[in-house]
Amino acid sequence: MQTKTKQLINTPGKLSLQTNNGKAFFLPGQIIRLQAQSNYTKIYFADHYSLLTAKVLKEFEPLLMPLGFVRTHRSHLVNKQYIRRVCSNGTIIMNDSSTVEISKRRKTAILKALQIITVRA
Repeated sequence: MQTKTKQLINTPGKLSLQTNNGKAFFLPGQIIRLQAQSNYTKIYFADHYSLLTAKVLKEFEPLLMPLGFVRTHRSHLVNKQYIRRVCSNGTIIMNDSSTVEISKRRKTAILKALQIITVRA
């Protein structure tokens, strides 16, 4: 199910998005990841629900990064709670089995944010 949104509103503890059908309220912890799609952002939730918003991914960063989200790529903002595995090929496997790219430029900072130490033999 996808819904285009008109406005992002931050309320205490919850985020709300104004949709064509009214307001959708949700906790940031329910979000698995956000993916940029041109001038839109698709939000994937833990209950397999998704929303297509008329906001760019950058607008979500200041709201979600302090809450445990990390920007892995210009197209992806992920919730650290839902990361299953970080692969050596530069991708992240999420709990919903989706794959997210890690930018080569951001890889060191992302691994640090995830508190992953790479040991080379």
